[in-house]
Amino acid sequence: MGMKKKTQVYLNESKLVPISVFSSTDPTDLDTGYSEISRFELTAVVAFVDGRYRVFSDVGENDSMYVMDDNSKTMPLPLSSLIDSLKGRTLVGYDLERFGLPLIKHYLSTEHETNLDIPFYDILKETYDAYETHTGEGGKRFDLFNLAYWNACENSINAADLVGFTQLKMIKSWHFGGRRKGIRLLRNQTIWCGELAHRIFKYGTITVRDHRTKKKVRIPIKRLAIERPE
Repeated sequence: MGMKKKTQVYLNESKLVPISVFSSTDPTDLDTGYSEISRFELTAVVAFVDGRYRVFSDVGENDSMYVMDDNSKTMPLPLSSLIDSLKGRTLVGYDLERFGLPLIKHYLSTEHETNLDIPFYDILKETYDAYETHTGEGGKRFDLFNLAYWNACENSINAADLVGFTQLKMIKSWHFGGRRKGIRLLRNQTIWCGELAHRIFKYGTITVRDHRTKKKVRIPIKRLAIERPE
C-alpha cells in the first residue's frame, strides 16, 4: 500500500515534501566514518512531490521507472533537477540535519555551484529531543521503522522483508544490482516520514516506547506551524 490519501492532500496543501537521502558510500571504508560528509557520494534521493514519488539519482532519466506494490510508479530524474523541485517547500525526513541535508548541499555546491537554503523538519532530532524532555534523563535515537510501526503508518506492517535491511546491507545490495529493493526502501521511508509529519503537525504528539517501562507512550513533540489554504 502507498501513502494515505488524506496524508497526500495534507502534504500537498502544506507544501511539505517527505524525503529520503541515500549514499552508496560505505562508511566502514572511510577512516573518518560519518564525520566527514564531503567524502560521501550522493547516490539517490526519493521525494514525494506533487503527488509523485520522484527518484533523483546518479543515473537520472536513464534509471528505470519502478512499479511499486500499490501500482504507483517512480519518476526517474537527474540529481541536478533536485533544487528546482524543492523550491518553496519544507522538507521532512529522518536524520536530515546531520546527514541528509549536508550531503545534498555539498553535492549542489560542488557540482552546480549553488546553495540550497530550505526549511526542514528532522524527525530523528525532534523525537530525540522530545524523549529527553519526557524522561528528564536523556534522549534516545529511535529507528524510523519502529516509529512508523508504533504510529500505525502505512506499509510499516507489510514491509517485513525490509526489516533488517540495514544501511550497510542496502549499500552492498546496491553495488551488486539490488537497486529496485533499495528504491523501494527509500520510497517506504518517504511514506513513513510523510505520515509521521502529518500526525506530528496535526496533534503535536508521537508514540514511542519508554525504555523504563517497555510500554508505548504518546509524548508531546515540537511541530511546525503550517499555513494551509482555507
